[in-house]
Amino acid sequence: MGLTDSPWESAAAHGAVHGRPPGLTPPAGLSDRFRAAGWWRPETFLDDLYRTAAAAPERPAIVSERAHRPVGRRRVVVTYAQLSLYVDRFAAALASLGVAPGDPVAYQLPSWWETAALTLACLRAGAVAVPVLPTVRAHGLHRILESTRARVCVVPDVWEGYAHAEVLADLAPGLPWLRHRVVVGDAAATGAVDFAAYFRRTAHERTEAGRRSRPYAGQADRTALLISVMGLRDSYTSVLHSPNTLYANIAAQHGGDGPGRRPGEVFLSTLPLTSLASLIYTVCWPLAVGGTGVCQDVWDPGRCLDLMAAAGVDQVYAEPAYCSELLTAQQRRPRELGRLRLVLSGGRTSTPGPLAAALHEVFGVPVLSVWGAPELGMGALSGNAPDHGDGFRPLHGLEVSAGHGTGALAVRGPSVCLATWEHGAPAPVPTWERADGWLDTGDLAEAGPHGGIRVLARAGTRTGAIFMVPVAEVEERLLSHPRVREAAVVAYTDPEHGELPCAVVVPTAQDRPPGPAELREHLTAGGVAEAFLPTRLEIVGALPRDEEGRIRRGALRSWLTRLRPGGPRPAPG
Repeated sequence: MGLTDSPWESAAAHGAVHGRPPGLTPPAGLSDRFRAAGWWRPETFLDDLYRTAAAAPERPAIVSERAHRPVGRRRVVVTYAQLSLYVDRFAAALASLGVAPGDPVAYQLPSWWETAALTLACLRAGAVAVPVLPTVRAHGLHRILESTRARVCVVPDVWEGYAHAEVLADLAPGLPWLRHRVVVGDAAATGAVDFAAYFRRTAHERTEAGRRSRPYAGQADRTALLISVMGLRDSYTSVLHSPNTLYANIAAQHGGDGPGRRPGEVFLSTLPLTSLASLIYTVCWPLAVGGTGVCQDVWDPGRCLDLMAAAGVDQVYAEPAYCSELLTAQQRRPRELGRLRLVLSGGRTSTPGPLAAALHEVFGVPVLSVWGAPELGMGALSGNAPDHGDGFRPLHGLEVSAGHGTGALAVRGPSVCLATWEHGAPAPVPTWERADGWLDTGDLAEAGPHGGIRVLARAGTRTGAIFMVPVAEVEERLLSHPRVREAAVVAYTDPEHGELPCAVVVPTAQDRPPGPAELREHLTAGGVAEAFLPTRLEIVGALPRDEEGRIRRGALRSWLTRLRPGGPRPAPG
C-alpha cells in the first residue's frame, strides 16, 4: 500500500529546516521519487488555470450562490478568462500592499468566488495563504493571526450576524505584524482597505509593476497553504501544504468508480471554502481537469439541490450531517440531477451504513465514504457496499499504519503535509525528519483484511464531524454556568449525522439541572460559535475519573454508545 520502497530513509539524512515556512522545501531525493511516481509535478494549479483560460476562456470556472442577494442575482458564474484576470489583479494588489514572497496572508471569508481567487492570487504572488473558517471567533482569530504573523487579513464587514470587521479592528493593535486590514463590504466604518474598490475594481495588473510581474517561480514544492487545527486550551497546530501535496490527492485517482480525473467535470462541496477539503475539491480539482467548482455561501439543502441541477454537478462531497439534509430535501421534492454520478460522504469519521444506503437509493448513484484529515486531505475511500466492506482503502501512494489491533493512525506519502507547526514553537517540524516520515493523525484505527483500515474515533478529546470542536473552550464556558459543577464534552455517533459533540454535565443541584436550551444560550452568550454547540446533553451525578483525577473520556464515549432514547440512565463507569 503506497510506494514499493520508501524514500523517507534517505530524506531523513538531510539536516533540519528552520526558519520561516516559505523556506521549507522537501529534499531533492524525496521530490524526485514522488515526481517519478506521478504523484507530484513541476507545474501548479496556476498553470492549469492559465491553460484552460487560453483554450476555453468562456468555460465556467466557478459557480457560486450568494444567498443575501435579490432573487435573480444570487447565482454568480465566473469564467476561466475572468478568474485568470482577477487572480492576476489580486496578486498585484497584494504586492502593492507590501506583501512579499513568503509573507502570510489570512482571509476569513464565506464561500465566494473571491475566496478562491484570493487563494490562487497568494500562490501567484508567492505568499502563504492562511484561510480561516468563518465560524472562528475573536479569540481563535487572534491566536491564528498572532502565531502566523499574517501581514494582511481579509474579512467581510458582517457575516451571518457576526461583526468580523469590528472584531478585526479591535484585535489589530495587539498584532504588530498585521500591516493591512481589508474588508469586503463597509470598510470605511473600521478604517480598512475596501476590497471592492482596491482589489476588484482597481486594475493593478495594468500598472507598470503589474505588467512586469510574473507568477512566483518554484512554488510547486514550497509552502503555499497554512491550515490551523484547533487543539486543547489555547493550543493550535498549523499544517503546511505545498501545491504538490494538494495535487497528490488528485494524482492518486486512477479508478473509474471514484472521483477520478475526468476532463471538464463539475464538483460541489458543502463545506466552507476556507476548509482544506473544499479548497481541494472545489478549487484545485476542477482546475486540474479543466472543470467547474460549485459552492454555496449559506447552507440550504433545498437551494443546494437546485444549484446542483442548474450547474450540472457531476459529483458532490459532503459531511454526513449535510448528506442527511440533502437526502431529506430530495425526498420531499425530487430534482432532476441527470449528470450526478457520485456522492462522497465523510470526513474524520465514516458515514453511517443506513445513511449511505438511503443516499444510494434516493440519488441512484454510487456513495463512497471518505476519510481525511488536515494533514493530508483525502486519505482513503470506502468500497461501494453500504457496510463499507473491510473499511477504508488508502489512496494510491499513501502508506498507513495502525499498528497491531487498535492504535494511532499514522500516515506517510506524497499527500502528507510538508510540516506541522505547534503554535509557540520556534519553527515548523518537517514531516520527513521524524519517525522515518510517519505522521500521527491523532485518529484511532485498526487494520482490516486486504489492506483496509477502520477509523474508529478521534484520539484524546478531539471531536466534531463538520468542524473540529474546541473541547476545552466549550467545557470552560459550561463550567461558568452557575448550575454546572462539572462538565465534559465528548463525541457520540449519530445514526444520521455522524460524529457530534455531547455535553455530559454534573449539576450543582440534582433537583434543578440546567436544560439544553439554557446551556446553548449560555454558551452562545459566552462567544461559542453555533457550529461548536453540543447537540446532546446528559445529566449525571459524577464524571468517571482515573486515579490521577483525569476524566475517563473513553469510558464516557462507551457509556454514550450504550444509552438508548427513553431507556434507563445508569451512571457512567
